Amino acid sequence: MNFLEKIYHKVVFALLTIPTLKSWLFSFFLLFIIALICLPIGFQSGLLQVEILHLSFIGMIKILVSRFFFPSFAEELLFRVLLLPRPIPNTPVNIQLTMAFTSIVLYVIGHPIFAFLFYQKAFGVFTNPGFLLSTLILGITLTISYWHSRSIWPPVVIHWIVVVVWLLIFDGYSKLDL
Repeated sequence: MNFLEKIYHKVVFALLTIPTLKSWLFSFFLLFIIALICLPIGFQSGLLQVEILHLSFIGMIKILVSRFFFPSFAEELLFRVLLLPRPIPNTPVNIQLTMAFTSIVLYVIGHPIFAFLFYQKAFGVFTNPGFLLSTLILGITLTISYWHSRSIWPPVVIHWIVVVVWLLIFDGYSKLDL
């Protein structure tokens, strides 16, 4: 099987694997852990403040749908599915950990690089130490969720919830000057 076929099978496997109830419960437990750790970091760093965004129904739907596809789905496809070895028991632990470390580092540094190249208004936010630490914690938990579920869907949902809650409740929308 050539490289492109392996990638294709990996993506199809991640997309078509239906997470079990146990995987969903574990992922929501991880979401709770993220909140426990990242909320204090966010408030301390000035990244978070409670400011509920008031939008029309259509405006709210646009944010919910668009943030599902980017960054949530797109980043999980890239940083979890494509960069990590397929979650199979035979993969040596040292390879899994090396690939996880690489994927998480690229995920964290990818945010300021993306802001610098494509959305400079976000550069100050994406280089904020609290944001970078929270992104690191999120990346670790998304990796754990992906490996536990063997599916892209739990990490996408966790990522999506974190992003929309930040944008809609914790002033992320105005911080990114959207």
